[in-house]
Parts: sequence; C-alpha cells; structure tokens
Amino acid sequence: MLKYEAIASKMKALLDGGDYQQGDRLPNLEQLKAKYEVSKSTIIKALEILEKEGYIYQSRGSGIFVRTPKREGYINLFTSNGFTDDLHTHQVTSEVIEVKELAHPDAIVMQYLHLNAHDKVYFVKRVRYIDNKILCIENAYFNQNLVVYMSEDIAKGSIFRYLENNLKINIGYSDIYFNIGTLNQDESELLKQPVGTPTLRYEQVVYTKTGIPFDYSQIIFHHENAKFYIPSIR
Repeated sequence: MLKYEAIASKMKALLDGGDYQQGDRLPNLEQLKAKYEVSKSTIIKALEILEKEGYIYQSRGSGIFVRTPKREGYINLFTSNGFTDDLHTHQVTSEVIEVKELAHPDAIVMQYLHLNAHDKVYFVKRVRYIDNKILCIENAYFNQNLVVYMSEDIAKGSIFRYLENNLKINIGYSDIYFNIGTLNQDESELLKQPVGTPTLRYEQVVYTKTGIPFDYSQIIFHHENAKFYIPSIR
C-alpha cells in the first residue's frame, strides 16, 4: 500500500467510525499534512481517493466537507476496487463456473486488452452473491502478460486482492460501458430468472496505474438485487 493510500485508509476509518457527520468541515491541507506528517502532495492524493469514493467534497476557497455516507449494499461505479472491497460490510461470495486458458480470444477481447495474435488470456466465469442473494454473472478475461496465474481457488475469493497482494499489480482506473438488455437462456438459468427478464449489462476494462489494460469483464446483473451509487461532483 502506497503512503497516500494508507492515509486515505486511516481517514476513511475515522469517517466510517462516526467521528464526523455529514456537512462537517475537515482540517485543511496544512493541518492534515502536519497531523499525518507527510507531504502536501500525499495529502492531495489521499483526498482524491476519498472524493472519488464519495466520502468528502472539496470546495476551492471553502474547505473539505464530509458527504452523506452511501446507502448500504450499493455499488460505487466511480471506483475500481472490486465488489468485495466496495461491499465490505456485506458477505460477498462467488460460485465459480469455469476457469480456463484461452489461446485465441475473440476480437473484442483482443481489442480492449490490446493483445497481439500470440497473446493468451485467462477466462473466468462466476456467479457473484451478496448476502447469499444472486448479484450478477461475471465473464472476465485477464491478460496473461500481467496475470500470469489463475485458478478456481483464486476465483472463489477476491481476484483483485490476489492481483494486488500476490502479483503486485497496481490497479489504477477503469472504463465502464452500460446497456439495458434482457436475459438469454444461459443467463436466466444462472440468475434464476425467466428468459427475457430485463437486466443491466456492464462492460468494464480495468487498467494498471500506468495505463495497461489487464481485465476485460462482461457483467450481467440481477435486476432486483443489484443497486448502484454515483458520487458525482461539479
């Protein structure tokens, strides 16, 4: 964990612990710099994380203010943390359907992961659950140039934690694309809903902090159990 990420984690613990209420003004940059004994740039980066995750709002000339906490069980679409971390107060589990190596991924996977003809990917298909309720189907493709190993045991847990802690991949940002559709036969069986049920389809490309795409995922959500949150700023 980088220094600014550690500071952000400490500040989130304070905000989650009820030390501050919505609308409270936080100490200014200089005060935070002195409190945590770090550089100004480190504090700025930590505050950027908190703002992106919806903890604070920064108003130039006015200060740093606490935002209303997000509702429980909602997924923040502005982060690349993965469901396990984003829904950390809930039980997030996975049923692994398939894990395999693909020597010839299709054209869209090659395009989004910037692959050459000889590059391989790991394909992971799983059903994700929140508090024992079906959340989504996840079809994920991982660039083997970065994700050098994948297994069913790894896929049962948080893949992002494995990538960060074991493979030392620094997860940066993601591009997300949405469209509304209906469930086909295979999807309806996995989500336990009738064929033709409305669903939110979600394509995500996740990049390292240096801009290298390593994960292209197609996610199909259970329309009753999936809830989303966007902490927008002006």
